[in-house]
Amino acid sequence: MNVHVLPDRAQLDARSNLERLVERARASKAFGDAVEFDAAVWDLAPVKPARPSAKSAKQAKLYFATHEDRYVVGIEKRTAMTDPFAAFLKAMIVLREEARAKAVKDHGRILRAGRSLYAAMGDPDRDPVNLVSGDFVAACNAIRIRKTQRGRAGAATTAYRLGQALAEIAEFVNRHEMSKARVSFFNPFRRVTYDHTKVDDDARKERAEKMATKEEIGAIIDASLAVRRRGDDRGVLRIAVVELMCSAPVRINEILYTRADCRRTERTKRKATGEEVEYLGYAYDGSKRAPDSTKWIPSVMVDIADRALADAKRITEPYREIARWMESHPGRTYIAEPWRLADPETLLSHSEVGKALGLAELSEYSWLDANGLRKRQGKGARYRLGDIEQAILRQQPKLPDLKSKLSDFMFLVPKHFFRGDTATQNYVLTFLTDAQISDFLGCKKGFAGVFERLKILDADNQPYRINSHSVRHFLNTLAQMGLLSQLDIARWSGRKDVGQNADYDHSGGIQYAEEMRKVLESDAMKGPIVDTVASLPPADRDAFLKGRFATAHLTSIGACLQDFSLAPCPSHGACAGCSEHVVVKGKPEHQAEAERLLGEHQAMLDAARAELADGTYNASAWVAHNEKMVEGLKKTVGIHQNPDIADGTVVQV
Repeated sequence: MNVHVLPDRAQLDARSNLERLVERARASKAFGDAVEFDAAVWDLAPVKPARPSAKSAKQAKLYFATHEDRYVVGIEKRTAMTDPFAAFLKAMIVLREEARAKAVKDHGRILRAGRSLYAAMGDPDRDPVNLVSGDFVAACNAIRIRKTQRGRAGAATTAYRLGQALAEIAEFVNRHEMSKARVSFFNPFRRVTYDHTKVDDDARKERAEKMATKEEIGAIIDASLAVRRRGDDRGVLRIAVVELMCSAPVRINEILYTRADCRRTERTKRKATGEEVEYLGYAYDGSKRAPDSTKWIPSVMVDIADRALADAKRITEPYREIARWMESHPGRTYIAEPWRLADPETLLSHSEVGKALGLAELSEYSWLDANGLRKRQGKGARYRLGDIEQAILRQQPKLPDLKSKLSDFMFLVPKHFFRGDTATQNYVLTFLTDAQISDFLGCKKGFAGVFERLKILDADNQPYRINSHSVRHFLNTLAQMGLLSQLDIARWSGRKDVGQNADYDHSGGIQYAEEMRKVLESDAMKGPIVDTVASLPPADRDAFLKGRFATAHLTSIGACLQDFSLAPCPSHGACAGCSEHVVVKGKPEHQAEAERLLGEHQAMLDAARAELADGTYNASAWVAHNEKMVEGLKKTVGIHQNPDIADGTVVQV
């Protein structure tokens, strides 16, 4: 007797829910016509182009395949996921994009987590309907022990993000009821923070490692002088980028993506002396949600930055001219004469292909093979010119902003421009990339950077290896030590949020604390601290001041004297009512912020008092907090409005 096991109702419902979502995703136009739903590889570059100067500019593919134990390129050496799991994962990615556009990297995180889940499933058919909580736990265990394709152990930050992705997948399954039983799962990996409020030695060391040292800045200066003496344009172009990085706190992508006409000047008068001066800057596209802006250069760096901009424009101008030629002749490429603008039906021999493309002898064979070009019928090997030009056009960079032209950009170079072992291909234009600058600064193992080539060595007799972003940390710390306002530092650095300044501040507040001590010694401070110092014996005052003003930093409404090396801030976000907070008289941005906060807290106090009158539980604590804040903010505003207190006076509220 044959026994047929019928699926239960829960499984049937889950199956229909899964099939319905897959069909909905198939019909979606979230990615336009860029992808074929059933394909094992989705190339999202046409709909989500990255900035061409990025290392990941050409990495916009999603491979719906399993984990591999070695480093592989392409889909041929991968094992494709099977349906229905692959269809489930594709549907989730489509619906995520439909709900809100996301970066390819963000979708890739879901895909990577899905690979671990696929490998860990107890169901041999890997059917999403049969997903259980244990599958997600098993996937996390695999993530813990899994090494990267290059043989390195996975980073803790990567594990945390993949755990987040698994939690998102579990929530997606539950929300759409696609499994027989509800999945119970939470991310077991701890979040790795780089919180600037951490005060232990490890946190200080971690922050310090992000910042370039004075010795590394000196090495950059030595490299700049040596490279310019040699006069090699390939080195001069890259050192010009580094010099611009040292001129103002900028992200490297903001430099590499600047336009050729980015130079800006502005004439104004200095408030202190009335002297008319000209400021230099360069326009750039904002990143990380910051608006497009102009990066203004400090006076001491103007000559260096101006020279760097001029050199970059001079070196890259011939390649912008090629780009302009191609824009004037759409569909054609800038190959050698006499084949340039020849009839596309012209047939070329192997040697003629090499001459037209400027390739080394016999290397045209590998070029033709790599680009999939087939010889035409006839006597001998012949290749159609139109096919060759189409292969070249496919290699040209794709611009994320379709309104811009390739010839608009500053850092435009031909393919293989920085290589000494192969011919430069002028007919294929590329952007100078952040990876090429990183390699130049010696960050790539096995690659001789500029410091190694020029024998510029550190104290251990090793060539320097400098992260490009560490220079940004160095300049931000100099700005903090120079007591530039937090708003000005954020604007100078191209940030949307002043709260991000602290992540780049490695001064520890010591410089500002020293300024505070000088203010007190010059009788330009008022409040209880002044009375305390006056009551101490003269011999004890210096030790008291060093202990009391060990560190300090500016806030949005004044300055904080709390030493975070002793304890975390007990009044975080409530500066106005804190005894460790002081007011710096005459700072207009501080006064404006205090007045705004006063209005907000007064409204909250009125609401709290109304709740207290209605008998709301614990409303008295809300009233007490806002009364303290309103009192402190009124005193702060009053200090700024008091004409009897000189500007620059530090007042302890």
